[in-house]
Amino acid sequence: MIRSTLCSLRNFSSLGPLLQVALVSFAVGLAFALIEAWTCNGLDYGLEGASLDSLRARVVAVETGALLVEDPDSGERQRLRLVRELTQLQVPLSQLPGQTLVFSHLRGYLLQCSRDAQPWCSAQCSSAEQCQERLRQSQSSLGMLGFAWLASLACVVLWFLKNRLQELACRRRQS
Repeated sequence: MIRSTLCSLRNFSSLGPLLQVALVSFAVGLAFALIEAWTCNGLDYGLEGASLDSLRARVVAVETGALLVEDPDSGERQRLRLVRELTQLQVPLSQLPGQTLVFSHLRGYLLQCSRDAQPWCSAQCSSAEQCQERLRQSQSSLGMLGFAWLASLACVVLWFLKNRLQELACRRRQS
Protein backbone atom coordinates (compact mmCIF):
# COMPACT_ATOMS: atom_id res chain seq x y z
CA MET A 1 0.00 0.00 0.00
CA ILE A 2 2.73 2.50 0.94
CA ARG A 3 4.83 1.47 -2.04
CA SER A 4 1.92 1.87 -4.44
CA THR A 5 1.13 5.30 -2.97
CA LEU A 6 4.74 6.43 -3.36
CA CYS A 7 4.83 5.15 -6.94
CA SER A 8 1.62 6.97 -7.78
CA LEU A 9 3.05 10.27 -6.52
CA ARG A 10 4.73 10.54 -9.88
CA ASN A 11 1.27 10.91 -11.33
CA PHE A 12 -0.58 13.05 -8.79
CA SER A 13 -3.84 13.03 -10.74
CA SER A 14 -4.06 9.24 -10.42
CA LEU A 15 -4.53 9.56 -6.66
CA GLY A 16 -7.98 9.70 -5.16
CA PRO A 17 -9.35 13.12 -4.19
CA LEU A 18 -8.88 12.48 -0.46
CA LEU A 19 -5.22 11.60 -0.93
CA GLN A 20 -4.70 14.63 -3.16
CA VAL A 21 -6.13 16.91 -0.47
CA ALA A 22 -4.06 15.14 2.19
CA LEU A 23 -0.83 15.64 0.27
CA VAL A 24 -1.55 19.28 -0.56
CA SER A 25 -2.48 20.12 3.03
CA PHE A 26 0.62 18.31 4.27
CA ALA A 27 2.76 20.36 1.89
CA VAL A 28 1.06 23.58 3.00
CA GLY A 29 1.67 22.59 6.62
CA LEU A 30 5.31 21.95 5.80
CA ALA A 31 5.55 25.41 4.27
CA PHE A 32 4.09 26.94 7.45
CA ALA A 33 6.55 24.92 9.54
CA LEU A 34 9.44 26.35 7.53
CA ILE A 35 8.06 29.88 7.85
CA GLU A 36 7.65 29.43 11.60
CA ALA A 37 11.18 28.06 12.00
CA TRP A 38 12.61 30.93 9.98
CA THR A 39 10.69 33.79 11.59
CA CYS A 40 9.96 32.55 15.11
CA ASN A 41 12.85 34.18 16.92
CA GLY A 42 13.72 36.71 14.24
CA LEU A 43 10.81 39.04 14.87
CA ASP A 44 11.96 42.12 16.74
CA TYR A 45 9.46 44.77 17.68
CA GLY A 46 12.00 47.14 19.21
CA LEU A 47 10.85 46.44 22.75
CA GLU A 48 14.08 44.84 23.97
CA GLY A 49 15.00 46.61 27.21
CA ALA A 50 12.17 49.14 26.92
CA SER A 51 10.75 50.72 30.02
CA LEU A 52 7.21 51.87 30.61
CA ASP A 53 6.63 55.56 29.85
CA SER A 54 3.57 57.62 30.62
CA LEU A 55 2.24 60.91 29.34
CA ARG A 56 -0.81 63.08 29.62
CA ALA A 57 -2.08 64.03 26.18
CA ARG A 58 -5.14 64.87 24.14
CA VAL A 59 -6.24 62.45 21.42
CA VAL A 60 -6.11 64.40 18.16
CA ALA A 61 -7.12 61.60 15.80
CA VAL A 62 -7.81 57.90 15.66
CA GLU A 63 -5.99 56.35 12.72
CA THR A 64 -5.85 52.79 11.49
CA GLY A 65 -3.93 50.97 14.21
CA ALA A 66 -2.81 54.13 16.01
CA LEU A 67 -3.78 57.15 18.04
CA LEU A 68 -2.33 60.56 17.28
CA VAL A 69 -1.93 62.37 20.60
CA GLU A 70 -0.79 65.87 21.45
CA ASP A 71 0.88 67.11 24.63
CA PRO A 72 -1.32 69.99 25.90
CA ASP A 73 1.66 71.98 27.20
CA SER A 74 4.25 71.66 24.43
CA GLY A 75 1.96 70.87 21.48
CA GLU A 76 4.26 68.00 20.56
CA ARG A 77 2.47 65.21 18.71
CA GLN A 78 3.14 61.51 19.03
CA ARG A 79 1.70 58.43 17.36
CA LEU A 80 0.84 55.57 19.76
CA ARG A 81 0.36 52.22 18.04
CA LEU A 82 -2.82 50.46 19.07
CA VAL A 83 -2.35 46.67 18.91
CA ARG A 84 -5.08 44.41 20.28
CA GLU A 85 -2.52 41.88 21.57
CA LEU A 86 -1.18 44.58 23.90
CA THR A 87 -4.21 46.76 24.64
CA GLN A 88 -7.87 46.10 25.28
CA LEU A 89 -10.16 49.08 24.76
CA GLN A 90 -12.88 49.69 27.33
CA VAL A 91 -14.61 52.41 25.29
CA PRO A 92 -15.39 52.70 21.58
CA LEU A 93 -12.72 54.33 19.43
CA SER A 94 -15.23 57.00 18.40
CA GLN A 95 -15.20 58.41 21.97
CA LEU A 96 -11.43 58.99 22.04
CA PRO A 97 -10.90 62.06 19.79
CA GLY A 98 -10.74 65.26 21.79
CA GLN A 99 -10.31 63.49 25.15
CA THR A 100 -7.34 64.22 27.42
CA LEU A 101 -6.08 60.94 28.84
CA VAL A 102 -3.12 59.55 30.74
CA PHE A 103 -1.31 57.01 28.55
CA SER A 104 1.19 54.27 29.43
CA HIS A 105 3.25 52.99 26.54
CA LEU A 106 6.34 51.01 25.59
CA ARG A 107 8.30 52.73 22.82
CA GLY A 108 5.14 53.93 21.11
CA TYR A 109 3.02 50.82 21.71
CA LEU A 110 -0.02 51.88 23.72
CA LEU A 111 -0.61 49.69 26.76
CA GLN A 112 -3.19 51.46 28.89
CA CYS A 113 -5.02 54.75 29.18
CA SER A 114 -7.28 56.34 31.74
CA ARG A 115 -9.31 59.46 32.36
CA ASP A 116 -9.98 60.67 35.91
CA ALA A 117 -8.57 57.37 37.25
CA GLN A 118 -11.16 55.43 35.18
CA PRO A 119 -9.61 52.93 32.74
CA TRP A 120 -10.41 53.56 29.09
CA CYS A 121 -8.02 50.85 27.89
CA SER A 122 -6.11 48.18 29.76
CA ALA A 123 -2.75 46.50 29.19
CA GLN A 124 -2.55 42.85 28.13
CA CYS A 125 1.10 42.58 29.22
CA SER A 126 3.20 44.09 31.97
CA SER A 127 6.82 44.06 30.75
CA ALA A 128 8.73 44.61 27.51
CA GLU A 129 9.62 40.93 27.27
CA GLN A 130 6.05 39.81 27.86
CA CYS A 131 4.69 42.30 25.31
CA GLN A 132 7.26 41.25 22.72
CA GLU A 133 6.32 37.60 23.28
CA ARG A 134 2.61 38.40 22.80
CA LEU A 135 3.40 40.16 19.54
CA ARG A 136 5.48 37.21 18.34
CA GLN A 137 2.69 34.77 19.20
CA SER A 138 0.18 36.83 17.23
CA GLN A 139 2.42 36.61 14.16
CA SER A 140 3.00 32.88 14.58
CA SER A 141 1.93 30.49 11.85
CA LEU A 142 1.60 27.53 14.23
CA GLY A 143 -2.20 27.64 14.08
CA MET A 144 -2.16 27.33 10.30
CA LEU A 145 0.44 24.57 10.54
CA GLY A 146 -1.72 22.60 12.97
CA PHE A 147 -4.85 23.09 10.87
CA ALA A 148 -3.12 22.01 7.66
CA TRP A 149 -1.67 18.87 9.20
CA LEU A 150 -4.93 18.04 10.98
CA ALA A 151 -6.74 18.31 7.64
CA SER A 152 -4.10 16.07 6.09
CA LEU A 153 -4.49 13.47 8.83
CA ALA A 154 -8.29 13.58 8.58
CA CYS A 155 -8.16 13.03 4.82
CA VAL A 156 -5.79 10.06 5.17
CA VAL A 157 -8.02 8.50 7.85
CA LEU A 158 -11.13 9.04 5.72
CA TRP A 159 -9.38 7.56 2.69
CA PHE A 160 -8.30 4.54 4.71
CA LEU A 161 -11.82 4.03 6.14
CA LYS A 162 -13.39 4.41 2.70
CA ASN A 163 -11.05 1.81 1.21
CA ARG A 164 -11.62 -0.53 4.16
CA LEU A 165 -15.41 -0.26 3.80
CA GLN A 166 -15.17 -0.91 0.05
CA GLU A 167 -13.01 -3.96 0.74
CA LEU A 168 -15.56 -5.32 3.25
CA ALA A 169 -18.41 -4.70 0.81
CA CYS A 170 -16.53 -6.61 -1.94
CA ARG A 171 -15.93 -9.55 0.38
CA ARG A 172 -19.62 -9.70 1.32
CA ARG A 173 -20.63 -9.71 -2.33
CA GLN A 174 -18.18 -12.51 -3.12
CA SER A 175 -19.37 -14.74 -0.27
